[in-house]
Amino acid sequence: MKGKVLISEPFLADPNFSRSVILITEHNASGSFGFVLNQKTDLMANAIIEELHLVNQAVYSGGPVDLQSFHFLHTYHHIKDAVQVCENVYWGGDFEQVFQEIKQGLMDPKNVKFFIGYSGWGPQQLDGELTEKAWLVGDLKSRDIFDSHINDQDLWKLAIRNLGGQVSLLANSPLDPNLN
Repeated sequence: MKGKVLISEPFLADPNFSRSVILITEHNASGSFGFVLNQKTDLMANAIIEELHLVNQAVYSGGPVDLQSFHFLHTYHHIKDAVQVCENVYWGGDFEQVFQEIKQGLMDPKNVKFFIGYSGWGPQQLDGELTEKAWLVGDLKSRDIFDSHINDQDLWKLAIRNLGGQVSLLANSPLDPNLN
């Protein structure tokens, strides 16, 4: 599961995860951990972390757990202590190194995505949700994860379409099927 994306089914009632795409960064016997990739907030990185004064980009809501925590995904394999999640996507690492490399122009902030909070599941909890068909499991390329031109709803649609077959038709489903 690490490196896969969870794509919420179109009519998931939980407002925290409606039409969400979650990158799973950790999945083991202790549980699962990831970040919602398509819930941009009105908060800017440079307003939250003083060291990021050069980074004028929105922060995402990574999920409803620990909203005081700050996390980041990036495309830089050389960052000390970064964990590879999937091809060309890394989680965390030495924040001071990231700050310094952004400041020196060695890192492009467009290849970094910042999050407040995260999505987490206890042991077997996510497996139960998958059995209940609350989520579809798919893949996204790193270019799609970091592409700031893809809006939140379009990222969900792209993730659904990437699944192919008949399930890809769900990308066109209305938010409320009763209004159809």
